[in-house]
Amino acid sequence: MNLMMIGEIAVIVTAIILTVFGVLKVKSTYVAMIEEELKATAIHLNDEVTNEYRGKWSMDENGVLSKGAEVVSDKLTTQLDELHSRTGIDYTIFYDKTRRVTTLLKSGTSDRLVGTDASDAVIANVLKGGKEYLAENITIEGKKYYGYYVPMKNPSGEICGMVFSGRESEDINKVLMQTIFLMGGIALAIVVLLSIFTIIVIRKVSGVMHGISDNLVDLSSGDLSIDINNAAMSRKDELGVIADSAGNLIGKLKETIGMTKDLSADVSKSGIELSESAESASEASSQVTQAVEDISRGASSQAESIQNAASDTAEMGYAIDGITESVNDLSKQAEAMQKSCDDAMKALEQLISQNASVTESVGVIDKQIRATNDAVNNIATASNVITTISEQTNLLSLNASIEAARAGEAGRGFAVVATEIGSLAEQSGNAAINISKIVEELVSESAKSVQKLTELNSDFAVQNEQLGTTREDMKNMESGVRAVSSSAVDISEQIESLNTAKNSLTGIIDDLSAISEQNAAATEQTNASMQELNATFEVINGSAKGLRELAGKLSDEMTFFKL
Repeated sequence: MNLMMIGEIAVIVTAIILTVFGVLKVKSTYVAMIEEELKATAIHLNDEVTNEYRGKWSMDENGVLSKGAEVVSDKLTTQLDELHSRTGIDYTIFYDKTRRVTTLLKSGTSDRLVGTDASDAVIANVLKGGKEYLAENITIEGKKYYGYYVPMKNPSGEICGMVFSGRESEDINKVLMQTIFLMGGIALAIVVLLSIFTIIVIRKVSGVMHGISDNLVDLSSGDLSIDINNAAMSRKDELGVIADSAGNLIGKLKETIGMTKDLSADVSKSGIELSESAESASEASSQVTQAVEDISRGASSQAESIQNAASDTAEMGYAIDGITESVNDLSKQAEAMQKSCDDAMKALEQLISQNASVTESVGVIDKQIRATNDAVNNIATASNVITTISEQTNLLSLNASIEAARAGEAGRGFAVVATEIGSLAEQSGNAAINISKIVEELVSESAKSVQKLTELNSDFAVQNEQLGTTREDMKNMESGVRAVSSSAVDISEQIESLNTAKNSLTGIIDDLSAISEQNAAATEQTNASMQELNATFEVINGSAKGLRELAGKLSDEMTFFKL
C-alpha cells in the first residue's frame, strides 16, 4: 500500500510539474506568435500608407493629417476600421507622439482615442531611437494590450510618427486558462485511473501475501506438512517467486530433516563400532611399535656401511679427475698441433701456387726476351741493309755530280739535287752506323738476359722439387698429428665414460646413504608416531562415546519437526 501511494504521489507531482511547464511553454509560444503577427501587420500597414500616398506627412491646426497635397485622415480611418473588422487587431497612426488615426475607442464611449500621446518608453525607443518596439501588457484606457510600434518616415528619411498594431491581453489569458483546464483535467483523469488501478492491484496482491505469510508462520513453528497455494506459486511476479521459493524450502527441509533423523540413528550405531575398532587398533599399534624399533637399529648399521663406501668412491673420483685433466691437456696440445699443421699446409700450398705462378711469369718473360732478341737481330740486319743502300746512294750522288759538271749550265739544277741526295745518303749512313752500335749493345744485353732466365728456370725447377718434397713431409706430419688427436679424443671419451660411471656410482651411494639416513630417521619418527597413534586411539575411543551422546540429543531435537 505504501509503495503504491508513493508511486501515485510521484505521478501527481509529475503531472503538476508537466502542467506548469506546458502552460509556460504555451504562453511563451503564443506570445511569440502574437509578436510575429503584430510585427507583420504593423510593418505592412506602414508600407501601405507610406507607398499609397505621395509626399511628406503633415498636420494642420485642426489635427487633420495629410500626406503631400492630399488629406488622408478620413481615408486612413476607413482603411483601419476595415482591417480591424477582418483581423480583430487595433491599429493607430501617430503623427509625432500623438494618436491621429486609430481604431481604439475611449472607455465607455464610441469616440475614437485621438489626441492622446504614447508612453515615454515608446517615444524613447521608436521616435528617438528609430527602432521597432514590442510593448507587453501596456495599459490603454484601462485595458491591457500587446502592442508593436514601427517608426513612420518621410521620403527624406526623417521620423515623423509611428504605426501601431495591438491585441488585448485578455485574448491570450483566455487561451492560457483553457490550456490550464485542459491539461489539469487530463492529469486529474490519469490520477483517478491510477488510483483505481492501485486499489485493484493492492486487493489482489494482499490476499496472496497473507496466504504466504500464514504458511511461513506455520513453518516457523516446525510444521512441515503445510502446502503453498498453487495459485500463488503460478504467478509470474515477485510474489510467485516468493511462493515458489517457500515451497522449495519446505520440500528441502522435509528431505533434510528426514535424512537427519535417519543419520542420527546411523551415527549412534557407528559410534559403538568406532569405539570397538579403536580398542583393536590400539593393541595392533603396540605390536607395530616393537617392530619399528628393530628396523631402526638395522637402518643405523646400514647407514654406517654406506658412508664408508661413499668415502672410497670419492677417492677413486679424485684419481679419475686427475687423469681427465691430463687427457684434456693432451687433447688441447694435439688440437694446437693440428691447427699449426693446417696453417703450415695452407702456407705451403700458397707458396707452391705462387711459385708456379712466378715460374709461368718467368717463362712468359723468357719468351718476350727471346722475341726481343730476334727483333734486335732483325733490326741489325735492316741496319746493314740501310748502310749498304746509303753507300750506293752516295756513290750514285757522286756520279750524278760528275755528269752534272759535264753538262755545264744545263746540269746545274741536277747537280744541286745530286748534292742534296749525297748529303742525305751520308746522314743515313751515319744513322745506320749509330743504330748498328745500339743494336749491338741490345744484342749483348739480351744475350745476358737469356742466360739469366735460363739459370732462373733451373733454380725454379729445383725449388719446385724441394717444395714437393716438403709437402709430402707435411702431409705425413699431418697424418701423425691427426692420429694423435684422434687417440686423445678416444682416451678423453673413455675417461668421460669412466667419469660418468663414477658419478653415477657416487650418486647411487649418496642416494643410498640419504635413504638409509631417512630410513633411520623415519623409523624414529614412526616410533614416535605410533606412540602418538596409541594416544589418538584413546582420544577416538572417548570421542566415539561422546558421538553416541550427541546422536541421542540430535534425535531428541528432531522431534520438533512434524513431517
